[in-house]
Amino acid sequence: MKIDIETIKQLAENIEKYNLEEVTLEVEGTKITLKKEAVAQMAVQAMPQMMAAPAAVPKAVKKAEAVKESADEDKFDAVTSPMVGTFYASPAPGSAAFVTEGTQVNVGDTLCIVEAMKLMNEVKADRAGKIVKVLKADGEGVVKGDKLFLID
Repeated sequence: MKIDIETIKQLAENIEKYNLEEVTLEVEGTKITLKKEAVAQMAVQAMPQMMAAPAAVPKAVKKAEAVKESADEDKFDAVTSPMVGTFYASPAPGSAAFVTEGTQVNVGDTLCIVEAMKLMNEVKADRAGKIVKVLKADGEGVVKGDKLFLID
């Protein structure tokens, strides 16, 4: 048996699934250890943000819309990022997104990928339902706990 990328991915998934701090595998003299770092210890690279020109809308209207949007989000279950990384909506550049708004999903369906330290980590649905809103843009940086999707 050799250690391949699928074995490494499985080890990484088991760290998250069983809330482990460290996993070590040694096969035929090759040893690999995966450690889970605390979020506070990880360096987060700032992502440059593009700012749109402000629209000519009164501030009171913006606040009302924000309150309404926040209230709407509370009606749905959120799928959150399990780690710090980069959000990818599709399996490869130029390919279709795993899910879009309106997509019906089942438990275990892949919703997106969060890349962390060059490892691609699939984020799977923990419940069945319909994707109401995709909250992150492809290639956007995320931190642990960021809302990625809303599911009804």
